[in-house]
Amino acid sequence: MRWAIPILCVGFVAWMAVPKTGEAAFQRVPVGGGKMPQWTMPDLEGRPVSSKQYEGKVLLLNFWATWCPPCVREIPDLNQFYQDHAAEGFVIVGASVESTEGKTVAEFVRRRKIAYPVLLADDSVQGLFGALPSNPMMPGGLPLPTTYVVARDGRYIAHYLGALNRAELDRVILPLLRAAASTNAVQGR
Repeated sequence: MRWAIPILCVGFVAWMAVPKTGEAAFQRVPVGGGKMPQWTMPDLEGRPVSSKQYEGKVLLLNFWATWCPPCVREIPDLNQFYQDHAAEGFVIVGASVESTEGKTVAEFVRRRKIAYPVLLADDSVQGLFGALPSNPMMPGGLPLPTTYVVARDGRYIAHYLGALNRAELDRVILPLLRAAASTNAVQGR
């Protein structure tokens, strides 16, 4: 009987953590509208890629790992959204936290046919986004997946913990893309 209450408590917490049908699998974290830090990460071939390459675009920066079930669950929606809107100045950067070698990640990307750029985020890059490297429950220090949406001017628009879905991508990113399209139309571009 002594063990029943702790086991019930653990079971209840685990049950609460699993998204129910129709329930969001993410939590939106408030952001202050600050600027995204500058970073450089290697791509899957080891070539450096800088955040400066994405200036002027709407950026979704997604920290993830191949062994993370919610990360894997959100990939189809991210991939499709990227393919639907890349021509409008939208980019996703998948920042893998699990390896600086990249072979496992590269094979996963190939198998899953991920169309957006995937880079390798080491502890120093994760630290720029608030990671706590001493946390043994989160390798690298970030809860996974962690996602940031960054406007064309480099300001944070949204920060999420957990797996995103298409409805949330539409809700947050489409207005950013439409605002740029209407500005370009007014300016005659």
